[in-house]
Amino acid sequence: MIDVIQIYKSKGVFTKSTYNPENRKHFQDIDMSFDSRQGYLENDILMLPIHYKKFPDFETADVTIIQDTKGWLSFLENKHIKNTDVSNSFKNVPTKSILSNHESFYTLIQLDSPKAFEFFKLKKSNKDTYEVFLDYESNSKRIGIPKRENHKICDLKHSKPIRYKINGKSDFTLTGSKERTFYEYDYIIEWIGKIDTIEFCELNKISKRKTIPIDNCKLIDERKILR
Repeated sequence: MIDVIQIYKSKGVFTKSTYNPENRKHFQDIDMSFDSRQGYLENDILMLPIHYKKFPDFETADVTIIQDTKGWLSFLENKHIKNTDVSNSFKNVPTKSILSNHESFYTLIQLDSPKAFEFFKLKKSNKDTYEVFLDYESNSKRIGIPKRENHKICDLKHSKPIRYKINGKSDFTLTGSKERTFYEYDYIIEWIGKIDTIEFCELNKISKRKTIPIDNCKLIDERKILR
């Protein structure tokens, strides 16, 4: 049996001029449901896009993680802020190059010791619980400053989703080569079930309407006040 974890991730990138309470509030507004092609669980069968066949043998996996990502470009297209002063260095970056930096599927094995994915490490502490850790040291450039210590975030149990928020900034103003940049990350992580069957589908046959369990989440907010 393979455990299946679903993650909903939102990422916002702001310039100094756009990093204000109004824009941050709009970033935190999450659509409760959306259409996904990343894969889903149905009748104890894991349905995945056919190109995920390239991953290591699923027979050896202990956990599969499906991640749906809302990138910063969709945030910039929000009607409330689309006319704000956004740096051209952000406007000119193609969507594909942004999304290519974010894996949307992971397979992990041997979770008696912590295994890395995204900003995190995951460990199976007993049959009913996973421990989730922040791996800041390996991801400091992506998260930004201020520095955090690696630490345990929470215990993850079946059907008990958690919501984790963190932010940071990159400051290149001393060199004059780049404007100060602020990052906001918002994760909803849910252990949704176990499977022993996987089916691979063509992309035009795998769309699924997903509902984010935002009202049932335990919130862990590790954001800092940034200026």
